[in-house]
Amino acid sequence: MTTENNRVPLTSISTNGTYKLKLIKPKFEKVKQWEDGTTSCRLFFVDDKGFCLSKNFSSKYGKALAMLVGKFSGKFTNEIRLDATPAEYMQYLEPACGQTILVGVEVEANGEWQGKPQYKYKMTYPRGSQKPTAPEEPLPPEGVPF
Repeated sequence: MTTENNRVPLTSISTNGTYKLKLIKPKFEKVKQWEDGTTSCRLFFVDDKGFCLSKNFSSKYGKALAMLVGKFSGKFTNEIRLDATPAEYMQYLEPACGQTILVGVEVEANGEWQGKPQYKYKMTYPRGSQKPTAPEEPLPPEGVPF
């Protein structure tokens, strides 16, 4: 069932599995600068079947953010500065926004809010998830004339 604007209804991911997720670019006003100088934002991911999740990523945990940007953009990236501004955070995130990759998602129930179940997510990135691997061809037996 689709809504009047032909979008698939969104459903929170509630089971472990591998999903083909797209990172949606956050609005600038959603990026928060905290008293300790760190910057964070709740990022939203969705697949073509309407399964979605949101997860907070902060400059405080730069390795997790660097892994996310690197996997989604397909390029190695250094960690963001701990005291990055919201504008720097958005610029850092830019190469990953709008990209789609396979992501392993581990789901843990996390109570309810307004009658709806809430979940905590752990994202894993399977090796080679961005590029299909070429099948290895067996070596020809030795002594075959060419």
